[in-house]
Amino acid sequence: MKLILLLGLASISMAFSYEFVEEWHLWKGQHQKSYMSGLEELERHSIWLSNKKYIEEHNAHSDDFGYTLAMNHFGDLSTEEYNAMYLTHDPGNYTHHGRKAFRTPKGVQYVDSIDWRTKGAVTSVKYQGQCGASYAFAATGALEGASALSNDKQVILSEQNIIDCSVPYGNHGCSGGDTYTAMKYVIDNGGIDTESSYSFQGKQSSCQYSSKNSGASATGVISIASGSETDLFAAVATVGPVAVAVDANTNAFRFYQSGVFDSSSCSNTKLNHAMLVTGYGSYNGKDYWLVKNSWSKNWGDNGYIMMVRNKYNQCGIATDALYPTL
Repeated sequence: MKLILLLGLASISMAFSYEFVEEWHLWKGQHQKSYMSGLEELERHSIWLSNKKYIEEHNAHSDDFGYTLAMNHFGDLSTEEYNAMYLTHDPGNYTHHGRKAFRTPKGVQYVDSIDWRTKGAVTSVKYQGQCGASYAFAATGALEGASALSNDKQVILSEQNIIDCSVPYGNHGCSGGDTYTAMKYVIDNGGIDTESSYSFQGKQSSCQYSSKNSGASATGVISIASGSETDLFAAVATVGPVAVAVDANTNAFRFYQSGVFDSSSCSNTKLNHAMLVTGYGSYNGKDYWLVKNSWSKNWGDNGYIMMVRNKYNQCGIATDALYPTL
């Protein structure tokens, strides 16, 4: 009976191993994937095939959607695994945080588009790995932007510092947290270390902050009126990069590649992933937000996504938006 079962599994494995086998092995090599057993690889390959089919079906009608998808390093994860590993942002009570409210400046002539990367206010795209700490990456991104614009000098800040040290504030290391809470830690702590002195480890450890390695500090947090894309627009136009949280719980978001992401499937209140708005503009007749992610340059458009703008706060882009003051 055992022999029959083993033979059955072997025959199933052989059947699957020859479906897009060259593409599968190229993908594994590109993303440094390896598995503990042939049975595990069979399971991952099956998930990958399902995701591949979804991507190809979407792209066959990409003109209707206005954006394309591509296979990436999430290809062998089920929806449940993707959600559990990466969608861990805790939005907290974003309407009662006691933050100072953003006030729209008067008499400002706003430019039609802006990209803070061109002004030295945005560091390179980072990769959070399997550490569910997008809150830390969004916080450092906003702090890096504010610091660069204030001091005319770019500094790369440590997410690991926040992951390890903001736990007493209610964050959960690599198991999720809140961007505001991360910034509050930096304020109370009197600073945050540089990335070079406190490098990312992809897991939570004991707090190793050292004031001699501090690369930036903050004095307060400014909150955008929840749900107001008008105020978010004014802040991005006049202040710099702004930390936001979105609902990224769709396969379309997971495999986004290019174009203006426009999906009615996401919520504007169930926020689960933090990112950084680094600009705005229009593309093919659609207004967009230029948003930096922390899923490496292998995701999206070299680590970025253009998310539709002025469309009822889609995916919650303006629901929990904030930036630090120095």
